[in-house]
Amino acid sequence: MAEIVYAVEMRGSGAPVEGREGVLRGAATGVGPNGEAIIFETEVVMSDDGFTESGSITLNGRGSVNFDTIGMGQMGPSPVEGLMYGTVMWKITGGDGEFAGATGHITSNFTFSEAGELVDNQYVRIFTG
Repeated sequence: MAEIVYAVEMRGSGAPVEGREGVLRGAATGVGPNGEAIIFETEVVMSDDGFTESGSITLNGRGSVNFDTIGMGQMGPSPVEGLMYGTVMWKITGGDGEFAGATGHITSNFTFSEAGELVDNQYVRIFTG
């Protein structure tokens, strides 16, 4: 069993999904623990209690992990005009490449602007093998 732990800041954008009330899609990129490009893709479903989320994180040349929300994520207005902020925890539900059969958790602390700009700071712990 191998353990991979890293922290990363991802930057990208998000927007409502046309024809799906309360659903957002987001994408962001960053640099992985070995200098590889990371691509983050997510779908967020808003509710009165917070939000749920599912998506994937791909580490270029290594593989990807899939994730789903643990409980509910939370997002609300920040002290900065026009900027929302929040947190969410995800459970890794599988993967491919180096991450086939992966498990683990990811925590996310993020901001989301009125213009759709996403900044997501993630702390990732993946178990493989």
